[in-house]
Amino acid sequence: MKAFLPTICLMFLTYFSAQAQTNVPATNPFPSISTLTTWASLNSQQQFDVAIRAVGFKFEVKEPGAESTAYTYIRKVTVNEVNYTDRIVYRITNNNSASIISLVTASTDLVSLYTPQLATFKNNNCKTEMSKDKNTTCSCYESAAFAIDLCDERVKLTMGDGNKYFVSVAKK
Repeated sequence: MKAFLPTICLMFLTYFSAQAQTNVPATNPFPSISTLTTWASLNSQQQFDVAIRAVGFKFEVKEPGAESTAYTYIRKVTVNEVNYTDRIVYRITNNNSASIISLVTASTDLVSLYTPQLATFKNNNCKTEMSKDKNTTCSCYESAAFAIDLCDERVKLTMGDGNKYFVSVAKK
């Protein structure tokens, strides 16, 4: 009888563990514009680190600079049996006065995902370096506290053309 109860518990644990694994979505969702602006307002890499790991990103590299420090995180995703690497960079000024979050992916159309979320932002003419590239289409938005660039870059891949998507959220 003593072995019976642990065996039953182990069977339930195995069953529910298998159920949890099969119900996991194939791709991790991207943070909303609201979440990105909240993260850009943190002015703390430690708080950002906790938040970004919750959506599947892992720390990759820290790049200190004269005026700011960049922290790069990556995650590997598979969409329709194609492997992608998503990258997010959190750059914070050394005096914690401003921060920029840049998200780069080829796994999801960020333009379609984020454009409806930017309806309350003012649309501006883009003056970023990316927008000057003939292979890149950018839309730039602004609010009282943030500047957001949303870009779609056509890239030449070894097996054809593809798209790379960028969103950059800068706290003013």
